[in-house]
Amino acid sequence: MKKLLTGALALALSVSLASCSKSVDPGATPTAPAASTSSATTPSDTMSSGTTDDTGATGTATTSATAGPVDQATPEAAMTSWLGAMVAGDGNTVCALMATGGKAISSIPGAAAACGKTITPMLDQIKELGAAFQGLKISGATVNGNNATFESVTTEPALAADVVSSFKAVKIGGKWYVTQS
Repeated sequence: MKKLLTGALALALSVSLASCSKSVDPGATPTAPAASTSSATTPSDTMSSGTTDDTGATGTATTSATAGPVDQATPEAAMTSWLGAMVAGDGNTVCALMATGGKAISSIPGAAAACGKTITPMLDQIKELGAAFQGLKISGATVNGNNATFESVTTEPALAADVVSSFKAVKIGGKWYVTQS
Protein backbone atom coordinates (compact mmCIF):
# COMPACT_ATOMS: atom_id res chain seq x y z
CA MET A 1 0.00 0.00 0.00
CA LYS A 2 2.82 2.45 0.83
CA LYS A 3 4.47 1.87 -2.56
CA LEU A 4 1.17 2.52 -4.32
CA LEU A 5 0.56 5.66 -2.27
CA THR A 6 4.09 6.93 -2.88
CA GLY A 7 3.90 6.18 -6.60
CA ALA A 8 0.51 7.84 -6.97
CA LEU A 9 1.62 10.98 -5.17
CA ALA A 10 4.95 11.20 -7.01
CA LEU A 11 3.17 10.81 -10.34
CA ALA A 12 0.55 13.42 -9.44
CA LEU A 13 3.23 15.88 -8.30
CA SER A 14 5.32 15.36 -11.43
CA VAL A 15 2.32 15.78 -13.73
CA SER A 16 1.17 18.85 -11.81
CA LEU A 17 4.58 20.50 -11.91
CA ALA A 18 5.04 19.67 -15.59
CA SER A 19 1.61 21.12 -16.37
CA CYS A 20 2.43 24.35 -14.60
CA SER A 21 5.83 24.60 -16.22
CA LYS A 22 4.23 24.25 -19.66
CA SER A 23 1.47 26.73 -18.85
CA VAL A 24 4.01 29.32 -17.74
CA ASP A 25 6.61 29.16 -20.50
CA PRO A 26 8.52 32.43 -20.01
CA GLY A 27 8.70 32.92 -23.79
CA ALA A 28 5.00 32.37 -24.38
CA THR A 29 2.31 35.02 -24.44
CA PRO A 30 0.31 34.80 -21.21
CA THR A 31 -3.21 33.43 -21.67
CA ALA A 32 -4.47 34.82 -18.37
CA PRO A 33 -4.45 38.35 -17.02
CA ALA A 34 -1.41 39.28 -14.98
CA ALA A 35 -1.68 38.08 -11.41
CA SER A 36 -1.49 40.57 -8.61
CA THR A 37 1.63 40.13 -6.54
CA SER A 38 0.64 42.46 -3.76
CA SER A 39 2.72 42.16 -0.64
CA ALA A 40 -0.40 42.78 1.43
CA THR A 41 -1.19 39.12 1.78
CA THR A 42 -3.33 38.04 4.66
CA PRO A 43 -2.50 34.72 6.25
CA SER A 44 -5.44 32.36 6.42
CA ASP A 45 -6.80 31.57 9.84
CA THR A 46 -5.62 27.97 9.45
CA MET A 47 -1.97 28.96 9.42
CA SER A 48 -0.06 28.84 12.69
CA SER A 49 1.05 32.08 14.24
CA GLY A 50 4.55 33.38 13.64
CA THR A 51 6.37 34.98 10.81
CA THR A 52 6.03 33.70 7.29
CA ASP A 53 7.85 34.68 4.15
CA ASP A 54 5.94 36.72 1.60
CA THR A 55 5.68 34.51 -1.47
CA GLY A 56 4.00 37.14 -3.61
CA ALA A 57 0.86 35.00 -3.71
CA THR A 58 -2.46 36.77 -3.59
CA GLY A 59 -4.60 36.48 -0.49
CA THR A 60 -7.37 34.72 -2.42
CA ALA A 61 -6.10 31.21 -1.86
CA THR A 62 -8.16 28.87 0.22
CA THR A 63 -6.12 26.77 2.58
CA SER A 64 -7.19 23.67 4.46
CA ALA A 65 -6.06 22.79 7.95
CA THR A 66 -3.24 20.56 6.63
CA ALA A 67 -1.34 23.43 5.03
CA GLY A 68 1.15 25.19 7.25
CA PRO A 69 2.92 28.50 6.99
CA VAL A 70 5.14 29.06 3.95
CA ASP A 71 8.88 28.98 4.64
CA GLN A 72 11.44 29.50 1.87
CA ALA A 73 14.53 29.99 4.04
CA THR A 74 16.04 26.59 3.12
CA PRO A 75 15.47 24.09 0.31
CA GLU A 76 13.99 21.64 2.82
CA ALA A 77 11.58 24.28 4.18
CA ALA A 78 10.48 25.25 0.66
CA MET A 79 9.89 21.60 -0.27
CA THR A 80 7.97 21.00 2.95
CA SER A 81 5.80 24.08 2.33
CA TRP A 82 5.28 23.07 -1.31
CA LEU A 83 4.30 19.48 -0.52
CA GLY A 84 2.05 20.66 2.32
CA ALA A 85 0.24 23.05 -0.03
CA MET A 86 0.07 20.30 -2.66
CA VAL A 87 -1.72 17.78 -0.44
CA ALA A 88 -3.89 20.56 1.05
CA GLY A 89 -5.15 21.37 -2.46
CA ASP A 90 -3.84 24.96 -2.35
CA GLY A 91 -2.85 25.46 -5.98
CA ASN A 92 -2.04 29.17 -5.61
CA THR A 93 0.54 28.48 -2.88
CA VAL A 94 1.94 25.52 -4.83
CA CYS A 95 2.51 27.80 -7.82
CA ALA A 96 3.98 30.59 -5.68
CA LEU A 97 6.61 28.12 -4.44
CA MET A 98 7.63 26.97 -7.93
CA ALA A 99 10.22 28.15 -10.44
CA THR A 100 10.74 27.35 -14.09
CA GLY A 101 13.53 28.40 -16.43
CA GLY A 102 15.40 30.03 -13.54
CA LYS A 103 12.50 32.37 -12.70
CA ALA A 104 9.94 32.26 -9.91
CA ILE A 105 6.55 31.58 -11.47
CA SER A 106 5.14 34.52 -9.53
CA SER A 107 7.58 36.85 -11.36
CA ILE A 108 6.32 35.89 -14.84
CA PRO A 109 3.31 38.00 -15.90
CA GLY A 110 0.13 35.89 -15.93
CA ALA A 111 1.97 32.70 -15.00
CA ALA A 112 0.79 32.32 -11.39
CA ALA A 113 -2.85 32.66 -12.42
CA ALA A 114 -2.43 30.18 -15.29
CA CYS A 115 -0.59 27.75 -13.04
CA GLY A 116 -3.18 27.96 -10.25
CA LYS A 117 -6.02 27.42 -12.71
CA THR A 118 -4.24 24.40 -14.21
CA ILE A 119 -3.06 22.70 -11.04
CA THR A 120 -5.93 23.17 -8.57
CA PRO A 121 -8.29 20.60 -10.19
CA MET A 122 -5.44 18.06 -10.18
CA LEU A 123 -4.76 18.68 -6.49
CA ASP A 124 -8.36 17.91 -5.59
CA GLN A 125 -7.64 14.34 -6.68
CA ILE A 126 -4.75 13.87 -4.23
CA LYS A 127 -6.14 15.59 -1.13
CA GLU A 128 -6.94 12.25 0.50
CA LEU A 129 -3.22 11.43 0.45
CA GLY A 130 -2.52 14.38 2.75
CA ALA A 131 -2.96 12.37 5.94
CA ALA A 132 0.07 10.27 4.98
CA PHE A 133 2.22 13.43 5.10
CA GLN A 134 1.09 14.92 8.42
CA GLY A 135 4.10 16.14 10.41
CA LEU A 136 6.34 16.14 7.31
CA LYS A 137 10.01 16.83 8.02
CA ILE A 138 12.77 16.93 5.39
CA SER A 139 16.50 17.20 6.12
CA GLY A 140 19.77 16.74 4.29
CA ALA A 141 19.22 18.40 0.91
CA THR A 142 22.42 18.64 -1.13
CA VAL A 143 23.10 22.35 -1.71
CA ASN A 144 25.52 23.60 -4.36
CA GLY A 145 25.38 27.39 -4.54
CA ASN A 146 21.85 28.42 -5.52
CA ASN A 147 20.78 24.87 -6.44
CA ALA A 148 19.73 21.95 -4.28
CA THR A 149 18.73 18.33 -4.81
CA PHE A 150 16.70 16.01 -2.61
CA GLU A 151 18.17 12.67 -3.74
CA SER A 152 19.79 11.94 -0.37
CA VAL A 153 17.31 13.49 2.06
CA THR A 154 15.96 11.96 5.23
CA THR A 155 12.23 12.43 5.72
CA GLU A 156 9.56 11.87 8.30
CA PRO A 157 7.47 9.98 7.24
CA ALA A 158 10.04 7.89 5.40
CA LEU A 159 7.89 7.41 2.28
CA ALA A 160 8.18 11.14 1.52
CA ALA A 161 11.83 10.61 0.47
CA ASP A 162 10.69 8.67 -2.59
CA VAL A 163 8.27 11.44 -3.52
CA VAL A 164 10.68 14.39 -3.21
CA SER A 165 13.84 12.74 -4.55
CA SER A 166 13.13 13.60 -8.20
CA PHE A 167 12.66 17.32 -7.51
CA LYS A 168 15.17 20.12 -7.12
CA ALA A 169 15.21 23.57 -5.58
CA VAL A 170 16.65 26.84 -6.81
CA LYS A 171 17.41 29.99 -4.84
CA ILE A 172 16.10 33.16 -6.46
CA GLY A 173 16.21 36.53 -4.70
CA GLY A 174 17.13 34.94 -1.38
CA LYS A 175 14.20 32.48 -1.40
CA TRP A 176 14.10 28.78 -2.33
CA TYR A 177 11.66 27.48 -4.96
CA VAL A 178 10.80 23.94 -6.09
CA THR A 179 11.65 23.01 -9.68
CA GLN A 180 12.30 19.98 -11.87
CA SER A 181 15.06 21.53 -13.99
